[in-house]
Order: sequence, then C-alpha cells, then structure tokens
Amino acid sequence: MKMRIGNRLLTERQDRKLNQAEMAELLGLASSTYSRIERNAGAVDMEQLVEFSQILNIPIQEFLPDTISMKSHNENGQVAFMVGNFYNYAEKETQNIVALKDKEIEFLKEKIKDLEEIIFLLKEKSE
Repeated sequence: MKMRIGNRLLTERQDRKLNQAEMAELLGLASSTYSRIERNAGAVDMEQLVEFSQILNIPIQEFLPDTISMKSHNENGQVAFMVGNFYNYAEKETQNIVALKDKEIEFLKEKIKDLEEIIFLLKEKSE
C-alpha cells in the first residue's frame, strides 16, 4: 500500500509555486527531510500528516491511499481509520466461498460415482 504523501506534497508545492526549501520551511522541516518525503523515500508519522494537512489547509484523506479511509472526529475527539476496502474484501471472500463450494461439489460427485459403482457391483454379485 503506497502512501500518496510525497506525490500530494509535490503537487501542492508546485501549485503554490514554492521551491523545496520554501515548502520545507512552511512545514517546519529540514530541506533534506522534506526532499526525502516528497520523493516518497522518507517516513511521516500520523502527527506530522495531521500537521501538514492543517498547515496546507487540505483534507488529510488526500494524503492517504484509497484503501484507507478516515471517519470524522467523534465527541471525544477521536478519529477512526478503516484500512482496506471492505467491499473488495467481501467480494474476495465470496469468491473463495464459491471456489470451496465448487470443490466440495466435485468431491461429492466423485463420491456419488464411487457409491453408484459399489451399488452396481453389489447388485451384480447378488443376482
């Protein structure tokens, strides 16, 4: 899961017509640190991400991959994150269940054939 932090910062910096040093100063970072983050080679913790969002006045969701969504604050000031795409997960689970059922059906069909053969042999033997 690739974060979009560096890409989003680059776009924002270009839109504001700032160089890396100016953007780094705006965000309170060393130029080298900012440069690494913009190249997606540096790490950013959640507190920094919130700070970037506030300083740049852009929604934090714009920094996050599509597989992470953020719910708004509750009355306690907490923020909830959902990692992954529930619908994608549910679809994959459904596909897994269908595949397992198909395997079970094939297994049971083979068992039925075996039992039919045994019945046929027993009938022949008893006649």
